Amino acid sequence: MPSLDDQKRELRARVRAGIPKPGSPEFVAASVSAQERLLANALQGRARMVALYRALPSECGTASVAAALHNAGVEVCYPAVVPGDRALQFRRSAGVFVAGALGVEEPTGSPVALAGIDLLVVPAMAVDAAGRRLGRGKGHYDATLSAYKGRSVALVFDSQLVPEVPVGEHDRRVGAVCTEARWVSVL
Repeated sequence: MPSLDDQKRELRARVRAGIPKPGSPEFVAASVSAQERLLANALQGRARMVALYRALPSECGTASVAAALHNAGVEVCYPAVVPGDRALQFRRSAGVFVAGALGVEEPTGSPVALAGIDLLVVPAMAVDAAGRRLGRGKGHYDATLSAYKGRSVALVFDSQLVPEVPVGEHDRRVGAVCTEARWVSVL
């Protein structure tokens, strides 16, 4: 039987091949639909602070969500990697981002306490209907989810929702999965 690391590596490769080509009409349409579905659910909960992520080119976008939340009076924050700390730090955004430690854009605003976040939206390479999530392998979101007690949702393309994600002892689940085609409540 392959090791857990090998299983995760194989799943990442398989799922990556099924993601629509970034920038293609299919990719854009799926990203817009997933964001609309997320908004319909995020605003139902009367969130005051939502943590989003800055999407990498192959990830489901969050820009439309951020704009709509802002227009609805909901504050938005984004993650930043703090050297030496596995858990992410969330910061307010005034629209100014800089390249972070992992090459992902990070906000320059003031920190937000994890307990002050009403909804944590996370990216994933793959996720299953039980909320088991496979990230990119650094463990930052797992450490954050371990400390976070609020609502969490993985925002992904439907092709990234798989039958089962292999997990280890440090992997953490999300409470829901949002794709362009469906919303799956887990916890």
